[in-house]
Amino acid sequence: PVPYANRADRSWSLFAQVISLEDALQAERAGVDGLIAKGSESGGRIGSETTFILLQRLTEATELPVYAQGGVGLRTGAACLAGGAKGLVLDAQLALVAECGLPDAITEIIARLDGSETVEVGDHRVLRRPDIPLADSLRDESPDVIARRLGGEDPATELLPLGEDASLAAPLAAKFRTAGSLAHALWESAISGLRLAQRTEPLRPGGPLAAEHGTAYPVVQGPMTRVSDRASFADSVAHSGGLPFLALALMRGPQVTPLLEETAERLKGRPWGVGVLGFVPKELREEQMDAVSAVRPPFALIAGGRPSQARALEEQGTRAYLHVPSPGLLEMFLKEGARRFIFEGRECGGHIGPRSSFPLWEQQLSILEDVDHPEELSILFAGGIHDARSAAMVSALAAPLAERGARVGVLMGTSYLFTEEIVSSGALLAGYQEEAIGCEETVLLETAPGHATRCTDNEYVRTFRRERERLEAAGVETREAWAELEQLNLGRLRLASKGVRREGDELVEVSPQEQRTEGMFMIGEVAGLRRSVGTIEDLHRSVSEGASEHLASVTLPESTRRISRGIDDPYDVAVVGMSCVFPGSPDLESYWK
Repeated sequence: PVPYANRADRSWSLFAQVISLEDALQAERAGVDGLIAKGSESGGRIGSETTFILLQRLTEATELPVYAQGGVGLRTGAACLAGGAKGLVLDAQLALVAECGLPDAITEIIARLDGSETVEVGDHRVLRRPDIPLADSLRDESPDVIARRLGGEDPATELLPLGEDASLAAPLAAKFRTAGSLAHALWESAISGLRLAQRTEPLRPGGPLAAEHGTAYPVVQGPMTRVSDRASFADSVAHSGGLPFLALALMRGPQVTPLLEETAERLKGRPWGVGVLGFVPKELREEQMDAVSAVRPPFALIAGGRPSQARALEEQGTRAYLHVPSPGLLEMFLKEGARRFIFEGRECGGHIGPRSSFPLWEQQLSILEDVDHPEELSILFAGGIHDARSAAMVSALAAPLAERGARVGVLMGTSYLFTEEIVSSGALLAGYQEEAIGCEETVLLETAPGHATRCTDNEYVRTFRRERERLEAAGVETREAWAELEQLNLGRLRLASKGVRREGDELVEVSPQEQRTEGMFMIGEVAGLRRSVGTIEDLHRSVSEGASEHLASVTLPESTRRISRGIDDPYDVAVVGMSCVFPGSPDLESYWK
């Protein structure tokens, strides 16, 4: 593209919608006045990074004003302002307001969405319905073919550009009805959340969650399969004021027991926990639970689990957190009495969920707004958190819930890959850390629809893709292909982190070259934002003390109550129309209908 007109020669402002840092730098060189950071949770043309990640990247790389698009809601709007955004961009969130006027067939679909019904087709995010095979049938087509099939009239024949945040349209329209009311409320909510976070500092050292955990910081080290399986590493995390979790993954009972006993002895009363998978085979789960019951760690974290499993641990004195990847599950778990939750977006490394952080956090916080006793809640936010800016963004969106008495904190995994102690403790080899430092962008390995793993792009990724293409070309049934691809992945993470391969009953060391080319290096999107190694203490301080310091440096934007046309100092007074409310009808229009 040719450079735009010189700024001094035009009376209008020009903004470029960008989906990557490369896009942004090109637009900056061309002379734009500002950038719209469009995250991968948005509908239409997208890049690989979510709004949460892309906003962090752009605000660090440019002095241009950046506006945030993707996953923006009443709570995440505050996070965007805390992250450095100068404004907010709405798209699918407006789909059901009075002025929009979409076809009835489209509005009926959008009104029922929960955020998991979109898929990437080429470089576009579009609606995907199980009863309409269009999106799946076009996934391997060229960008030109996909672009020609975009439309908003008939979802059976057109790809409807739609983001995860379309799930916010129905509750927002029900609450605000018009675009003007929604925009005003969202902006005021963003300012209010930011102001509240500055005042209360939800992630401050020694805050409510830290006090409950018995740690210096409200920080949790998430269990990382084949990585956080060393007592020495857990000791380093605990020594630096965080709550460490061992990843039991698929360990058998004879492996679990000595690991738990060593950790309990080494930490000597300091808090720690175990991460377990709620969906492992019954025999393996019983072996692991027998070992856990014998040692009784202070905390547990259950991925893919149920409240009944958490209750069993709570009854023996182990406080248990549940991963909750969807609003439907959160509502169900709340009814069953669970009160400790982890909300992890798909920016995380390893096996990912269906929702990006912003849409997920927005939906979950909306549900928790109606909880009668918020002081009973302990909430961990995860996915894309790694420094002062990202933690300040979490503080801003969580501040209203924290003010009502809930305990909030952050859970990180990938960020620990960039610490000195993770190598010195033997949790992983230096080669894994080198791979992390060199990672510019992550990729997803999909064994089946809804089953994807985030990792670095290396030679094994190309091996995996060749095998998947072979299976597809051979017409292998989806479930059989999934099983073969999962088998191909087996042992690849251990090869990457520990440099060993299983041969029969033995673990055999491999060369650094084989580790790099044959291993699978699970890692989150934040890898692209980090280039150096520090200590765990530095990491913990940055997301706690650093978050508070970052919040204090953010200037509150102007309220819409002070924005008017032709009036220098408007009053905080509005003259509104009046109407009547009749029995069974919220307004006059409903009454006559």
